[in-house]
Amino acid sequence: MKKILSFVLAAVALAFTACSNDENIETSGNGQNNKGMVLVATVSQQSSRAAIDVNDKSGTWKFTFDDNDNVVVGNNTINDYYTFTKSGDTFSSTDAKVTSSAADWYAYYPSTNINLTNQEGTIESAAKLYALAGKTAEATTGSTPLKISMDAKAAVLRIVKVDNYGPCDIYLKTANGKYVKGLKAKKNEAGYDVEISETKVSVFTKASEGNAGIYYVIVPAGVKIEVWNDTKRINATKDAGLTAGRYYTLTSGPTKGTATATINGGTQTIDWVQMWIGGPRFAKKENVEGTMNWTEAAKTGSAYVWGANWRTPQKDEMDFVDQDGFTTKTENVEVDNVIENDVVTKFKYIGVQPGYTNNIMYLPSNFPNSSAGVYWSSTDAGYDTDDPELGWCLNMIVNDKNSHSHYFLTHKKDGLYAVRPVLTKKNCLMGRTRY
Repeated sequence: MKKILSFVLAAVALAFTACSNDENIETSGNGQNNKGMVLVATVSQQSSRAAIDVNDKSGTWKFTFDDNDNVVVGNNTINDYYTFTKSGDTFSSTDAKVTSSAADWYAYYPSTNINLTNQEGTIESAAKLYALAGKTAEATTGSTPLKISMDAKAAVLRIVKVDNYGPCDIYLKTANGKYVKGLKAKKNEAGYDVEISETKVSVFTKASEGNAGIYYVIVPAGVKIEVWNDTKRINATKDAGLTAGRYYTLTSGPTKGTATATINGGTQTIDWVQMWIGGPRFAKKENVEGTMNWTEAAKTGSAYVWGANWRTPQKDEMDFVDQDGFTTKTENVEVDNVIENDVVTKFKYIGVQPGYTNNIMYLPSNFPNSSAGVYWSSTDAGYDTDDPELGWCLNMIVNDKNSHSHYFLTHKKDGLYAVRPVLTKKNCLMGRTRY
């Protein structure tokens, strides 16, 4: 009868992080009557399948196995591989055979051939392709449970699709200009080789319309690669490549840049910044000089005060704060008062989403005789019996030096308030910071 081999996969640096709830697991059975081997092991159990710790600045991708995950195992005396399947805290195979003499055993997850093309982009799908490999510390026949410590052999790209209009066609080139299509296990070695294609293949694609968001893509580690989006190279590694077991954040396009504005008949270069995924691209420092009424603020094209490259944002694009008005940190930004000479002079907005944490914008306190600000949106608020023509405004009021309130109110369209323009451009590609 066939013996059942079992092994436990130990937690390792970079790929796995042990938790405080490690358990000592003992399975019953005496190795006879096909009941399996006796196993006493410490197994690291984590709270999620694959996760990013937002407080972990090192960028470690945390991983744990699920039931029914397969690990492929071979040794240096055979040409084929055995498949071990996880159930509970162990992996087992009814096909695996012990060797007549001690051998080195090698394990690979999720298989010996990993197809990296056309990935789904979810954390769950990334976990199913996360390449791991390891070998027994000492040669063994396998008559006692195999113990194999597995290391990450891949890295993770956290792709931020910055807008709902730009392309997202991510592909990888090797140092010799070939296209990455997968990983293939090295025979009798705890590692993988990169499989290449002579013709272009993509590791991840999303339609240009919609789909702004965050996606996770498995890529080779330890080799030089270039990352491309559509026709633009968005990044390249050093010769040593990416570190296995780590994740790296890349944006599909720039989140900062410059554009021209036509101001008082002359051309000026204006810095812009995008503060959150799918958000508008705000002029970084400059308000429109002076104030204006809503009708002027709502103009577009060449009639706009800064010309056709710019416009006044809509109400739902000025999404700096929760609607309760008192929150200083939202899913988009964190807001701080800026105090100068004991007076709040402006509001500081800091991006909080991946790819945006270094993005900062300021809105001055510009309401007369107070530490407050009122900014037009281009959204029409309709009519009211008392105020027949109304537009929506973003209002900022300082409660004290450490707090403030942000909220939207309607104001008469003939009121004179500040305007902070945004780009009319729907998407910007890497390498095109001007247009």
